[in-house]
Amino acid sequence: MDKTESTIAVIAFAVFIASTLLEWWYWQRKGERKYILKDSLANYALVFMQVVFDTLGKALFVILALGWIRAHGLQLITAETETTWWGIALCFLGVDLGFYWFHRASHRVRALWAIHVTHHSSELMNFSVALRQPVLEHLIDWLWFVPLAFVGFSAKLILLCYGFNLIYQFFIHTEVVYKFPRWIEWIFNTPSHHRVHHGRNAEYIDTNYAGVFIFWDRIFGSFVEEKAPVQYGILHPVHSYNPFYLAFHLWADIWRDVVQPSSFWIKLKMIFAPPGWPEEYRRRLLATN
Repeated sequence: MDKTESTIAVIAFAVFIASTLLEWWYWQRKGERKYILKDSLANYALVFMQVVFDTLGKALFVILALGWIRAHGLQLITAETETTWWGIALCFLGVDLGFYWFHRASHRVRALWAIHVTHHSSELMNFSVALRQPVLEHLIDWLWFVPLAFVGFSAKLILLCYGFNLIYQFFIHTEVVYKFPRWIEWIFNTPSHHRVHHGRNAEYIDTNYAGVFIFWDRIFGSFVEEKAPVQYGILHPVHSYNPFYLAFHLWADIWRDVVQPSSFWIKLKMIFAPPGWPEEYRRRLLATN
């Protein structure tokens, strides 16, 4: 992390803390319990745990992806392009598209869901939940940004765009705002759209994966409007505030499934099939026995 990134990170974190306190105060004044201290403390513990792996993930991206691509001269554009306004805008758009597909994969591949589930396990929606980060996520999310490295964007610009993308996402974890004007709701990911994403209602599961621009969901068929009240959390609630348990509990489930007597193909599906597949498989087994 260079000086620019460090400065942005420090300022952003200070804003996150101030925003969290302000939102807590707002709900206290209204007499509504939207914060639970143990939940918020777990959220902050998880974001600090993620920082360790964040550094390693960035190193992997710079060394394995960008280093190899640049060493072999495979980038398509010149370095001067990313100093133009349209070059920066193109990179930001590309990062957001990469995030969309990474986020979608994190809900549709069980091993990735085992990492990402941490973020969804809270049954609250507030600014502190935005910091309930998957500890191992940054070890792999960079893979979805490798195409941008082939285009020719530098690691600094890609990571800077990703940083601002994540900062934006912090502010959509709230119930303070209901909806913005229609044109904003059509283009951007908003608190309303992201509340849907965090819902365990049947009609809301696996929807609204966007980071900044909700039109990705509209284009790729994963958009759902907020209508029914959102029930937050996951289908199998986690009754714990232990950050280590929150970060790794699903890996124990995967391990138990993999060591059961089964074919190699079934074992692979226990790891890489959609998260709901193991339960469907067990139901089919019971039905045939």
